Amino acid sequence: MIFLKTLEQTGILLIFIFTGYFLRKKEVINESGKKVLAGLLVNLFAPCYGIASLSTQLSIDKLSEYFKYFLVGTILAIVIIFVALPFAKLLGKNKLERNILKYALAFANIGYFGYPVVGAVFGEEVKALMILFCIPQTIAINTYGYQVLTQKVVETPSDLQNELDKTKHKWTEHLRFLKSVPFIGTMLGVFLGLLPIEIPPFVQNLLSTAGNCQSATAMLLTGSVLANVPFKKLFTSLKPYIISAIRLLVIPCIMGGVMYLLGLKGDLFIIATACVSIPVGMNVVVYPESAGLDSTEGAKMCFISYVLALATLPVVFEIIKKLA
Repeated sequence: MIFLKTLEQTGILLIFIFTGYFLRKKEVINESGKKVLAGLLVNLFAPCYGIASLSTQLSIDKLSEYFKYFLVGTILAIVIIFVALPFAKLLGKNKLERNILKYALAFANIGYFGYPVVGAVFGEEVKALMILFCIPQTIAINTYGYQVLTQKVVETPSDLQNELDKTKHKWTEHLRFLKSVPFIGTMLGVFLGLLPIEIPPFVQNLLSTAGNCQSATAMLLTGSVLANVPFKKLFTSLKPYIISAIRLLVIPCIMGGVMYLLGLKGDLFIIATACVSIPVGMNVVVYPESAGLDSTEGAKMCFISYVLALATLPVVFEIIKKLA
C-alpha cells in the first residue's frame, strides 16, 4: 500500500521531469522557454496556489481547535532551517551550492508529493491536520527560502566589495522577499483565511485552476534544466545521493528521535516526522531559474531524491506507524 502510493506519486513526477528533459533536448523548450516557465511559476502559478490554498485551509476556528499543530509546525519550520545549515556548509563547494543545500535539506515537496502520500497511508484526517501544520513552512519557503535561493552569488573580491557597498547603503536588500509575488500571494492567502471574508466561488475556482498548474510546470522546468547534464551523469554523480540520503533518512531520524524523546506521539508525531521525510521541493529549481542563477545541482538533487524515495518512504512510514 505504502509502496504503491509512493510509486504512483513518484511516477507522476518523474514522467513530467523526463518529458521536460526530452522537450529541452528537442529544443521544443529552448533557453527562453525555461525563463518563461520560471516566470510563470514565480509570478502567477505559485501566488495563485498560495492564495487559493491558504484562504481555505486557515481560519480562526481551525487555529483555536488545533493550535498545538500550528505551534509545533511553526517550531519545526524554524528548527529545520538550523538543522540544515551545518550539512549545507559541509557539503556545499561554493556559495550558490550552499544556498541550494540550505533549502533542499530544510524544505520538502509537501504540497504535491507529501499530502497525497500521507493521506493515502495515514488517512484524510491526518492529511487535513498536516495541511494546517505546514502553513508555517509555506510562509518560511516564500520568505527565507526565496531569499536564499535568489541571493546574488559573489565570486570575486571586487564583486564582494560591490555587494558590501550595495548592502551597506541599501539594507532593504535583506528584505527584498517582501516584494516577491509568491510572498505577497502567501500573505494574501493568510489574511483572507483569518479575516471573515468569503472569496466568490468563481474567483476561488480561477485561483485554484491557476495554482494547480504549478506542479506540472515545475517538473517540466526541472527536466529542461537536467537536459544540460549528460544522461549517464544523472545517475552517476555521488553528491545528489548523499544529499538525498540526508534529506530522506538522516534528518527524519534526528527530528523523529527528538520528538519521540519529548513524548510527542500520535498524529502530531506522524505529521511532523512525515514532513521531513518527503523528497526535495521543486523550488530549488524554480527560484534560482527565475533569478537567472544556475539550478542544475538543485535539479539533480530533486531527481535523485524522488527515485530514492521509492525505497526510503515505505520504510520510514512503517517505522512512524509503529512508534506513533
